[in-house]
Amino acid sequence: MQLRYYVTIMRRFWLLIMLLPVLTGAITLLVGLRQPQRYAATARAIITQTPTLRDPQAGFPDFNLNYSWLNSEFVLDDLPQVVSSMAFAQDASALATAQGYALDPGTILAGLSVQSFHRTVTFSARASTPEAAVAILRGALAALEEYGLKYWNRATDENNGLNVALLDQPTGAVPLHSRRQVVSQVAARMMLALVAAITLAFVLHYLDDRLREPRQVEEWMGLQVVGVIPKE
Repeated sequence: MQLRYYVTIMRRFWLLIMLLPVLTGAITLLVGLRQPQRYAATARAIITQTPTLRDPQAGFPDFNLNYSWLNSEFVLDDLPQVVSSMAFAQDASALATAQGYALDPGTILAGLSVQSFHRTVTFSARASTPEAAVAILRGALAALEEYGLKYWNRATDENNGLNVALLDQPTGAVPLHSRRQVVSQVAARMMLALVAAITLAFVLHYLDDRLREPRQVEEWMGLQVVGVIPKE
């Protein structure tokens, strides 16, 4: 009996329950198919600070290696801000152009990001073509190898102050969007829209204070319905 009551409510709002998922799916499909394809590439490296030279005549243990290992943590804490700066983007753009792929600094700023875990740094690049995504990574890595601690204003004439050891080379990029992903997004959002439409139908039903069924009279007034006069 209760299930039949729920079905009656959904039949009353059948247009809402059908249209909301259909419209949601159509809009999601249209946006997904019209969205321009972008590509992503990644590279991983271990970045450490170069140890300073000590006096070979000093009769003390060399703690510089340990200090540089600890100071590398401070460098990596600042790395996301350095990579997102215009100064870094301009250097990476110039080095990428020197390697044979012209990139403007704005493209690098918009497409490059980094994540660090201990001393391992993962560089991610997104661009409109696979070649551009790989070129962004190569330009960024080249900038760190070339200029190092210049971005911290701590580079010296002897060395740039950073060691960049590549673990995973920047190779081919992969597409960020595929038709399978679009279809899965359409299906997921249509299911959510269906749940939202059913919920909205029940909310509208309980907000409606008009008499539509004999059971409403019994529930509201506590009286048993003896008979009903047909509408026709």
